[in-house]
Amino acid sequence: MNLNLRPLIFKRLTSSFIPRFEFPKYNVPLSDFKGHQVKALKKFQYLAPQLNMVVELRDLRAPLSTRNVLFDKFFLSGNEKIKRLIVYTKKDMMPQNKELLNTLTRWHKELNEDFIILDSKSPSDAKNLLKILQWESDKLLNDSVPLPMGYRVLVSGMPNVGKSTLVNSLRYINYGKKTENTKRRKVSKTGNEAGVTRSTSEIIKISKEDSQQGIYLIDSPGIGLPGRVSSQSRMLAQALCGCVKETLIDPVAQADYLLFLMNLQKPKNNVPWYPEFDTKPTNDIYSIFRRLFDMKKTSDTTAAISWINQWKRKGKNILFDVEPLLQPNEFSYKKYLLDDLKKIESYKLENDKLNILGSAKQLFL
Repeated sequence: MNLNLRPLIFKRLTSSFIPRFEFPKYNVPLSDFKGHQVKALKKFQYLAPQLNMVVELRDLRAPLSTRNVLFDKFFLSGNEKIKRLIVYTKKDMMPQNKELLNTLTRWHKELNEDFIILDSKSPSDAKNLLKILQWESDKLLNDSVPLPMGYRVLVSGMPNVGKSTLVNSLRYINYGKKTENTKRRKVSKTGNEAGVTRSTSEIIKISKEDSQQGIYLIDSPGIGLPGRVSSQSRMLAQALCGCVKETLIDPVAQADYLLFLMNLQKPKNNVPWYPEFDTKPTNDIYSIFRRLFDMKKTSDTTAAISWINQWKRKGKNILFDVEPLLQPNEFSYKKYLLDDLKKIESYKLENDKLNILGSAKQLFL
């Protein structure tokens, strides 16, 4: 954790208890980047000429850790004309958080990015997104830019941020009602684990049959970060969001990171296993395990870890990134993105050099 969290901690200090300002180093893998994800990135470039918009989903609880610099790279690689809309999901987990909304507004204003916040399962939120897509499609028609293939939208993002759920919600608006001869069915496979969607889907129509111009979605597999631009804090945040396989990262590290974040934020919601600041606050995750034993919630450490990690899926108003808690003078969204892009470019240059050296070696053999 490279951020200076001391100002944040002292702003939240209400007792003699001092939360940790640095998270300990665990043996955490820095990537879950798989072969099918590399294939999906190549497919994105193949589809680019026919795309009108990319809807990029991120988890509202971890707005930075679920932002993938590979998508930024995609838009900077000759695809600047494609419209981009950032969609933050899991609104139901962070209800009415005005501070977070103001922070996101400030961040995206730095880069002139459009964003919305929604719940992928909400019909009303899906309808609002469909209105945006319809408006963008109609705008092209009004500008005398008809699209023979219709208005095409790629739905992208990290694993398990709600892409397939959102695709199903959008499809259901106009095609999901049951009739005598048809039944509602999912057009995209969903699940609670990362990596359910393994390949880029066929074209899915979501506009009405009588629309002037059809709107079509393309669902895609979740794409993680390569280790070059990842970090321990990002991987732990992604684990708490469910963006990587639950078994990939030590469950004790996940539980400890959740405690670290909760101590910084002092959550107001009633969390049975979390000691409030005015009772027995702690930075020791094993004392939390003992608390669960005393509460007779669990009987052993393994069960305690599982109990906490199950709760994270239901817990509300807990940010899994610390950066949104910082003041504008303490964190720059634009610099954060530029630093990641430099790492990607540096990695590409190194690989290019290796390829050149490899080719030269072949010439002399």
